[in-house]
Amino acid sequence: MASSFLFLFCFFIGTTANHQTAIQEACKATRWPESCQISLTKSGLDLIPADPSPFQILHSALSLSSKNLGRAKFMVRAILHYSGSNLNLTTTAKLCLQSLDNSAYRLHSAEEVLPRNRIKDARAWTSAALSYQFDCLSGLKKVNDTPMVDKTLSFMNNTLMMSTSNALSMMMSYEEFGNCSGWWRSPRTERDGFWESVGGRSGSGQKHGIPKGLKANVTVCKDGGRCRFGSVQMAVNAAPDNLGGGRRFVILIKEGVYEETVRVPLAKRNVVLIGEGMGKTVITGSLNVGQLGMTTYETATVGKLSTTQ
Repeated sequence: MASSFLFLFCFFIGTTANHQTAIQEACKATRWPESCQISLTKSGLDLIPADPSPFQILHSALSLSSKNLGRAKFMVRAILHYSGSNLNLTTTAKLCLQSLDNSAYRLHSAEEVLPRNRIKDARAWTSAALSYQFDCLSGLKKVNDTPMVDKTLSFMNNTLMMSTSNALSMMMSYEEFGNCSGWWRSPRTERDGFWESVGGRSGSGQKHGIPKGLKANVTVCKDGGRCRFGSVQMAVNAAPDNLGGGRRFVILIKEGVYEETVRVPLAKRNVVLIGEGMGKTVITGSLNVGQLGMTTYETATVGKLSTTQ
């Protein structure tokens, strides 16, 4: 009976609400309803159909975030172009662009799975995208001594991150109430006594630790003569992109001291590095913030350029 009422209620809302009212209803789910309405109305008219469903508005909000992200990247590239001999500004702009590229990757992933009703995945990836945007913002705040940087900060804080947050908030309500936008509400937090459920396909439902019986796909040797690769980074680069289905790409690193920094790119999923024991297989990058133009972020000897998958 309750489900029948819910269907009739949603049907009534969907057939009577006009374009503007539909946007207003959906924006109730966000932290900034008024700015949400303005941004979707002015910037997203080409993204939203004439008689949109709540899901279509949600998808448009996510597309608007991607559109704003493209503009933010353009602005940061301009900062990099005009940074000149300012090493701190150059380094910060480069790292910022890397973060925004990662953010774009996550938003694209969210846009891909959203139509397949994988809402939890879309929420996780949109949240990661927002975190990358915040990382860029935080870095630029430390070098904010030009009008160009200040303008970029203002756009990121008041437009880009707000639009991403709006899409994320809508996802939360859509997951809870579906197309019944009349029931959508601003996101609850632990301060409201709300806690996200755990378990299922991801999160706490997974078994952690090092699996037993892993077989190496490739082997790395210090001298390179007895193995396919002579450096860890070369082996990582050889890993397939977007490996899924429970498969892993296992890299066995033979005994030796490898003087290199290793970066596992965003698309290299499920890469496993295995050495031959403590004190036997050693990777040392020897980077520190005392070096000119070096940031803490860059000092990792082995770094995964993404959030957990």
